[in-house]
Amino acid sequence: MKKVISMFLVILSVFSMFSVNAFAKDISSEQTLIIKSGIIEEVYGLYNTENDTVQNTRATGLITSKSLKLSKTSDKLVITAKTSCASDVEKCGFTYIKLQRLINGTWTDYTTYCYYDQYAESTTKTFSKSISAPTGYTYRVICEHYAEKTKLLILKDKETSYNETSSLVF
Repeated sequence: MKKVISMFLVILSVFSMFSVNAFAKDISSEQTLIIKSGIIEEVYGLYNTENDTVQNTRATGLITSKSLKLSKTSDKLVITAKTSCASDVEKCGFTYIKLQRLINGTWTDYTTYCYYDQYAESTTKTFSKSISAPTGYTYRVICEHYAEKTKLLILKDKETSYNETSSLVF
């Protein structure tokens, strides 16, 4: 009986090693892998709706959910944002994403991301960026979620929604 249990544990440990290696191979070199245990602190968007169970009741209803998060590791800040839109939306994304820091009681832009590719011709757009920022400051992230669809051939139906995280000392 001891041999059977020992053999079972050996086989189980061998399969466990393979599953970790398979996970590591699935990650592309362009993606930043941040191990969850490396996250020291996280703050979330004050207007996040990603986990809401109540249907979004916006007037146009183009943006169905939105999320924004600022995370801190020992040496980096990580911005994560997501905009999800209705199925008939043609452009989904962000008009801007800004990392701001508090200087003398005023929020000032540290860096801004508002490139043409912050829109996707799909119903979901995700943004993730890892930043080496100066320590000793208080930071937050602000963004504007964006959705657009064509109505009546040339008219555009657009929706924007502001979001900001709580502050985080780095």
